[in-house]
Amino acid sequence: MSSFILFCKSFKDDVLRAKRLCDSIAQFNKDKIPFYLSVPQSDLSLFEKTIHIDELNNKSQGCFHLITDESIVAVMPNSTLNDYYQMRGYWNQQVVKSEAWRLLGCESYLCLDSDAFFTKDFQLSHFIHPDGNPYSLMHEAHELLNLAEKMGKLEVIDHFKSDSNQLKIEFNRNGLDYDFGPPPMIWSAKVWESLYTQHLEPKGERLWEAIARIPMEIRWYGEALLKYQAIPVHPIDPLFTFYHYEWQYQHAVQLGQAIPSDERILGVVMQSYWDESLKPSFSQKSFLSRTWKKIKRRLKS
Repeated sequence: MSSFILFCKSFKDDVLRAKRLCDSIAQFNKDKIPFYLSVPQSDLSLFEKTIHIDELNNKSQGCFHLITDESIVAVMPNSTLNDYYQMRGYWNQQVVKSEAWRLLGCESYLCLDSDAFFTKDFQLSHFIHPDGNPYSLMHEAHELLNLAEKMGKLEVIDHFKSDSNQLKIEFNRNGLDYDFGPPPMIWSAKVWESLYTQHLEPKGERLWEAIARIPMEIRWYGEALLKYQAIPVHPIDPLFTFYHYEWQYQHAVQLGQAIPSDERILGVVMQSYWDESLKPSFSQKSFLSRTWKKIKRRLKS
């Protein structure tokens, strides 16, 4: 098993986005870093029909692997499939992403979402510091917060500070409000293990309960990194341009920067909650529902 891998947790509604991601990895993955795509067992046949893994592997020296969420849950300590099935999807996917290292045996990984795609060549050195430890996304989100203030989206700033404060209280940390994302994140298995053994287990809590209590896996990781220092902290800014909101994307389009030219940026994330361009037909809502959703987004912007 490779010490560093690419990982994505997906599901049926994102199958076309996952295909776009896979195609971009096949095109730009210069070091042939292994990529694991995890989906619910019930969605496996759809992904096999839509994403032709054998064809991708012929182009990429066998980099692509399709696995199930259930196979990850099966190796988690003190866990059963009922934990996975009984938790709402938005939460259980956070647990699966955070625990993927246990099954895959990697030391660290780039955790991607289906709505991400690469736009230029990437290699291992983008993710791993010269000392062999992974970089850590950790910054103060100036770009997003400054734009939100400029655009009058003050609720974005409030949400950022409120979310940060919840996990700072959890770990008794004072100081700056950090963003440990946005996705994709570079994660270390040692950090996740330190969260489990030094914070959750002594309280008799599992990651299932922790995520149900505060469903922000990115901040759980970041605060555990700062608290327990399981790896040296090598902070970097995001490697992808992440469009959290449609107004943010439209602003970039107006500037002619929808696909960033910055050499540091490896790709783009078009968050699926507002970008419906690759939504499969079986998950499309009615015409009236889609129209009302667009009207509400425009009113908010």
